[in-house]
Amino acid sequence: MRKIFVCLLTVLLMISGCSKKPFEPVVTVTTHILELNQEVDPLQLIVDEQNAGLTFEVVENKLDVTVPGDYDITYKISLNRKSVEKTFTFTVKDTDPPVIECEDRIEILYGNPFIFTDHVKATDPQDGDVINTTHYDGSINTYKEGEYLIKVIAEDRFGNTSEKDVTVVIKKDSSDSYRDKICGTYRDSSYTDGQAPTLTLNNDGTFSMYISNCSLLTRIEGTYLQYEDTLFLTSEDYIFSYVPEENLVRFIVQIDGTLMFDSHLNLCAPNYGDLFEK
Repeated sequence: MRKIFVCLLTVLLMISGCSKKPFEPVVTVTTHILELNQEVDPLQLIVDEQNAGLTFEVVENKLDVTVPGDYDITYKISLNRKSVEKTFTFTVKDTDPPVIECEDRIEILYGNPFIFTDHVKATDPQDGDVINTTHYDGSINTYKEGEYLIKVIAEDRFGNTSEKDVTVVIKKDSSDSYRDKICGTYRDSSYTDGQAPTLTLNNDGTFSMYISNCSLLTRIEGTYLQYEDTLFLTSEDYIFSYVPEENLVRFIVQIDGTLMFDSHLNLCAPNYGDLFEK
């Protein structure tokens, strides 16, 4: 009789232990990525992996397939009298690439800057203007006549890309009118402390430049010559270097029309690599 009592007690303890075991159904998500405007039945997004007879009920559905983003769906998962709520995250993704608007063939006058955004536009159905994430592969020398093939590449925030091959033609007109484009006043955009150095290029080949000697600005006047994409500035009144053949400063004309300071001087500013913009 005692043995029977012990056996019954053991069975009751086992049953009691099993009832306290947490309900952990095995559920698999069929896909975490949904396309924009896709028709979706939330009950088709999860499955009973072990065919254990689980039933699903949607408790809360925050999914909006009309707007890209991450969304939660909470399900009640049941088996017999046991149930548990679980939340799964799904991503609505835009799969449409941006649209590039650009001529197949672009003509640039010799020496003029190739300003990318003047010739290319890129828009995305969801992101709108994506010119900030648009670039081109290839090289262009606006001081050498010829045809240059570049590839324009636009990308949206979901990584969708579109490409377009474009031919850039560098041609020369009958005069040196391209030199007029370089004239004007430029400011050192790399200088953020105090009054920035400036450079003014005149049509007659003269220049005036303000440089910073830390405690004061110094105005320099002189003449400049341009050879392809390099400007050479010299002054009779200011010594850049005590070596006569090195007594000059250089600016490199960038493809976007900015000027890069290409000299090493013992000054507070400009420094080598500083960019000057109009």
